[in-house]
Amino acid sequence: MDFLHDSFAIEIASYSEWQERSRTNNFFELVYVLEGKGLQSVNSIKLPFHGNDIHLLPAAKCYKYVIEEPARFLFVRFTSSYFVPLSNDQVDYSSWFSRLNFILANHHHHPGELIQDPGDSIQVKRLLDAVLYEYERKDICSAFIIRTTLVSILEILSRNAQKRILNGKIIPDSRFADLLSFINFHIINKDKITVEYLSGHFGISVTYFSEYFRRNSGERFQDYVLKSRLKIAESRVVYTTTPIKEIAWELGFTDSSHLNRMMKRHFGKGMLQIRKGG
Repeated sequence: MDFLHDSFAIEIASYSEWQERSRTNNFFELVYVLEGKGLQSVNSIKLPFHGNDIHLLPAAKCYKYVIEEPARFLFVRFTSSYFVPLSNDQVDYSSWFSRLNFILANHHHHPGELIQDPGDSIQVKRLLDAVLYEYERKDICSAFIIRTTLVSILEILSRNAQKRILNGKIIPDSRFADLLSFINFHIINKDKITVEYLSGHFGISVTYFSEYFRRNSGERFQDYVLKSRLKIAESRVVYTTTPIKEIAWELGFTDSSHLNRMMKRHFGKGMLQIRKGG
C-alpha cells in the first residue's frame, strides 16, 4: 500500500491469482480495472469483469476476484479522515462526508460496472486516469490534485445514486426536486437540514415548509430525514466494519442506544442484529 497523503490511500496491484488484501477503511473502495479479465464476486454474486471497468467494493470482507487473465487494478480507498480539512487546505471537504454516506446507502452492493450512465462512466474514467497519472508522477502537488479530483468523482457518483433513487420518476415541481437532492447530499449536516435553513435557501415560507414537503413527498419532513439517516446507518453497519457507536455519532444520534431504539422502532431490528445478519 502506498499512501500519498494521510487523508486517502492509493494502491496499484497486479494479480495472476487473487489474494485477500489487508485494508482499513470506513466506507468503500473504488476499483479501476486497468487490464485483465475474470469474475468479480460480491455477496456471493458473480459477474464478469474486464479491463476499463469501475467497481465499488464495500469495507466488509464479502468480495473477491476470480482471475482468468492476469489483472492489474487501481484501488482508491476512502476513510472518514478524507473529509477532515487540513490547515493548509483551500477547499472545505467537510460536506463531502455526506456524499460518501449517500453513495454507500444507495448502492445495490452487487458486482458489475458501478456507473450505468455512459457519459458519466467516460468522465469518471478520465478522472481516474488523472489520479493514476498523479500517483505515478508523485509531484509535490500530486496529493492535492488527487484530493480535488476525488471530490469531482464523488459528485458524479452521487448524481448517479440520485438517479437510482428516482428510478425514472419525474418530479413536476423542479424546486422540490432540487430540495430533495440538497437534503440527500447533506443529510448528516445538522446545520443545513433544518426547516429554517432549507426555507431560506429555497425561498419557502417557514410556516408553509412542512405542508409543502408533505404535499410533494407524501410524508413528514422529520420522518423523511430520520428514515434517510437510518438507511445510511443500516448500510454502514452491514457493509463496513465501523463501530456502531461511531456510526451513531457521525449520523447525529445521541449515542448508540438512541440509534438502536430508532432502528428497532422503524425497521424492527437493532443494529447488532442487522450486522450479524448482514
